Amino acid sequence: MPEHRPIVASARLIALCTLLSRITGLLRDMLLLQVYALAWVADAWNYAFQFPNLFRRLFAEGTLAAAFVPFFTRTLENEGREAAWRLLARTLALLTVVLVTVIGLLELVLLAIWLLATPADAQQAAARSLLLALTALMLPFLLTISVVALLASVLNCVGSFVPGALAPVILNVFMIGGVLWLGPRLGRVEQLERQIFGVALSVLVAGMVQVLLILPVLRRNRVSLGWTLAPRDPQVRRLLLLVAPVLAGQGILVLGPFLDTQLCVLLTRLADGPATLSLLGASVPYPLHEGALTALSNAARLYQFPLGVVAISLATAALPTFTRLANRDEWAAWKAQVHATLRASIFAGLLAGGIMLALAEPIVRLLFEYRNFTAADTQRVAWLVFWYGFAMAGFCAQHIVVRAFYSMGDVRTPLRLSCVLLPANLGLTLALVWLPAIREAAFAISSAVTATLTVLAGLRLLERRSETRLLDGPLAAGVGKMLVATVGGAAVAAWVHPMIATLVTGFRSIALERTIETGAALALATGVYLAAGALLGLPETHLLLPRRRAPRSDHVRPRLPTR
Repeated sequence: MPEHRPIVASARLIALCTLLSRITGLLRDMLLLQVYALAWVADAWNYAFQFPNLFRRLFAEGTLAAAFVPFFTRTLENEGREAAWRLLARTLALLTVVLVTVIGLLELVLLAIWLLATPADAQQAAARSLLLALTALMLPFLLTISVVALLASVLNCVGSFVPGALAPVILNVFMIGGVLWLGPRLGRVEQLERQIFGVALSVLVAGMVQVLLILPVLRRNRVSLGWTLAPRDPQVRRLLLLVAPVLAGQGILVLGPFLDTQLCVLLTRLADGPATLSLLGASVPYPLHEGALTALSNAARLYQFPLGVVAISLATAALPTFTRLANRDEWAAWKAQVHATLRASIFAGLLAGGIMLALAEPIVRLLFEYRNFTAADTQRVAWLVFWYGFAMAGFCAQHIVVRAFYSMGDVRTPLRLSCVLLPANLGLTLALVWLPAIREAAFAISSAVTATLTVLAGLRLLERRSETRLLDGPLAAGVGKMLVATVGGAAVAAWVHPMIATLVTGFRSIALERTIETGAALALATGVYLAAGALLGLPETHLLLPRRRAPRSDHVRPRLPTR
């Protein structure tokens, strides 16, 4: 085990790889929207691609991190490498058998749906066939993405972090190749239904390349690979006892986005298709139109960018401190740390949310409005980004609240909150989606409401567990000042953007025009927000405006710590 490697250096490598992954993912999404825009082809693609994403969240971000990695690490430390490699071989075999079985069953289900469903007309039959065919083609990627996640977690345990962090970059690069090179070779410009299969094939190839590239890294780190199916092995059974509850909990957490996807597809009307659908025996008009799922998916990816960079980083860094203080029963200090981190997360979330409220349309236009992606498409996605702006503070704070529960060794309460609020989220979406002024924004609005309720309910439950007051006057006053700063920053951005856009009109490059007008307005909004926060006495401004160091005398040498 390379224990001499500094943790900070490893964290920097991971952060750099993650940033590269985000950038290549954004380029991938930009190209997909330019070619396929907001049409049923893109909806079918996003529907099919949700399954690999669900399994990535279930395994890579959930089960492996929470159950397998600690168990494997203890085996490696306490029983040695041979026992660890034996556990890896048996886990890999069991995972492969389970996933192959799951993929086979899902393929049979898709085939049954294709054979038994009776669409109203030929257009619906073609649309259904495209969706089912793409989904069936993408299912084998579940195996490779899960195997890569397992092998990358093993490399993390032996001190090699970069290969696993770079795996998404490989996927994004191959998908970009699928859009630009393979897709056009499968069909002409107007045959987008054929071109999209080039993107799906590129995903399958990327999965195999990811596995092939990680194998030599395993050998360099002296990891011995094997494949031994032994479900009755005592170690495997102990691991399954750990994995089962975590997998069930993660399944509940990913159920919400999965149900949103199903509902969005169910309520989407195809172009020139029937105007009504049968719902509970009644004929009702479709509330959504082609491209709804694609617009929703890309708006979600835009808000997830600042969420992943800021909120998740804060939550990850804070968890060890929360846990240490909770274990010592130092609840006053625990409350202070939770308060400080929660305020910092809300501060960052309100900044991002205010920018999304004021500059949703310019941001979407800058990133996506080229080629087949029209101005009407921009307005459609921007409307969703606008509503997600109201959710940013709740989304960011939610990660801190969950880590606070984890610091107490409580993984069940966040799960119970999700189970209680999931029906409320679904019900609110169903109530709002029929309103003409809202439509697909219902998914964003219900997410904002659910996230806020989760934070408030979670803080109340934390107060009972820790016997401390979290929802107190100082927190309310701090959030109030942040809201004032948010209004100021958003108002300035909305006011100056049209003037900047007028000044830069006429540049030879339309992309340069949009970059200058949007970037300048964004920078001004951030500056006003931070300045207002500093004037209001918010200490969180030092997150982005570092404190000025006091000058140090040349005649006084710093005192070194003694051992």
